[in-house]
Amino acid sequence: MTDPASHVSKPTADAAGAPTQIESQIDAQIEAKVVEVSRLRGATVLPEPVAQIALPVYNEASTIRATLEQLIPFAAKRPELRFVFVDDGSADGTAGAIADAMRSGIDIKGPVNVALRRLGANGGKGRAIARAVTECDAPLFIFMDGDLAYSLSHLDALLTGLKTHDVVIGSRALVPGEDLEVSGLRRVLGAGFNAIARGLLGLPYRDTQAGLKGFRTDAAREIFKRVTLSGFAFDAEALFIARQLGYTITEVPAHVSAEHRAKKSKVNLAMDPPKMLAELAGIRIKGLLGQYR
Repeated sequence: MTDPASHVSKPTADAAGAPTQIESQIDAQIEAKVVEVSRLRGATVLPEPVAQIALPVYNEASTIRATLEQLIPFAAKRPELRFVFVDDGSADGTAGAIADAMRSGIDIKGPVNVALRRLGANGGKGRAIARAVTECDAPLFIFMDGDLAYSLSHLDALLTGLKTHDVVIGSRALVPGEDLEVSGLRRVLGAGFNAIARGLLGLPYRDTQAGLKGFRTDAAREIFKRVTLSGFAFDAEALFIARQLGYTITEVPAHVSAEHRAKKSKVNLAMDPPKMLAELAGIRIKGLLGQYR
């Protein structure tokens, strides 16, 4: 998953993010493929969902098949979970690649609880997740990076945590030596941002930014309807709002995959750090003004 700050809105949809006529035609073609996948794999009724897992993706066409090859066999063994790829207006055919890969290349018998939601225009990771929350029909909601930067084995720890807490966040800081395996740039920027977020927003968590978080759905709806950011700082805003609303929060260890650690950071050193600082300051001001209540 690319860094949220790198998402740039495109003038291909109206201000509300509604798809253009061309995008609607593409969506219809994709939906037809997904429906055919379901028909070919049987009509067995899935059990009531325990949790919905949103996987936001943006311009991941070249790697999405590898993700599906991990996800679909896992999903087939966990029918109580619902997985939804949320394509955030990708320009490289990611949504079509997901549908094609599910249709033609992965041999799984029976129904597969994996779906695709395509947004009309790129609006950032925060917006993609907020949209998924509004459509969640399970009692628990989880989001994790769409490139599986954190393996699917983390899900059980989140589900366990949600038995006793409203919010569970993955923390790389709870894995000994985890930061030593991350590139120098990512380590410095991540540590700096988190230190400022903790000081400015009063967040006691050593890692606010891991793309691995779970919520009781009722809490998620209340939190994300108040979230105003969609870029890098949306995680910190969501956690700040959760604390403002009195929700209970706990942390679980989050181990980053070797493949994700090897990815080059797309953070713009000239533009992004000042923007991140401004967003954190904005969260603090909104909190002081009571705008999240």
